[in-house]
Amino acid sequence: MWTSAPEAPIDDSVATLITKAVHAVAEAGAKVDDTARPGVTLADNHRLFMQLLRAATAGRLTDETFAEQVKIAEALSPDDMSPRAHSARGATMSHRAWGRANEQRSKLRYLWHDFFKQYDVLLAPVAATAAFPHDHDPDVGARRVVVNGQPHPHVDITWAGLAALSYLPATAAPIGLTAAGLPVGLQIIGPEGEDPTTIEFARLLANEIGGFAAPPGYE
Repeated sequence: MWTSAPEAPIDDSVATLITKAVHAVAEAGAKVDDTARPGVTLADNHRLFMQLLRAATAGRLTDETFAEQVKIAEALSPDDMSPRAHSARGATMSHRAWGRANEQRSKLRYLWHDFFKQYDVLLAPVAATAAFPHDHDPDVGARRVVVNGQPHPHVDITWAGLAALSYLPATAAPIGLTAAGLPVGLQIIGPEGEDPTTIEFARLLANEIGGFAAPPGYE
């Protein structure tokens, strides 16, 4: 399991349900390792993920928006690791830089391959919070959600990037409702190409904790 990291805080309402789900897995007889890591930090994985993600989506930008991203990227300080900085750098990277980033991803895929020789699945959060009210501020970078009483970037896909960057299958399994009645999921990550493994784990988990429960008013 990899369910906490200083650079990607999780709201207590989500963390509590994840802890209960992992405890149920252990009680059912599974061996749980809370120190299991593939050989990369969550922060480094996220930086690379955002680089390649924004490079992939840059082709959809209008000429005007792309020009704005170029200006932002040129004005960034080297130590700026904000979501805005990740987006601008990724959207405007050269083909040479993309090739280097993709080579890093290839090396990371081998680390995951070795990791899953020892572990069946990796359990991780899906997102930092349960569902939150829509924010329609046109400045996406200014949008915020609240994590344990503190404002946090609205677009935070750090945990989702663990699987997405390296072509790993991930199944989001329902693990209960917060005190406010909002559903929470647990991300089940498996070896590349082994989608049936993560889906089967989700089925077995549902047998232990009850599976999906509709929020009040949606039965």
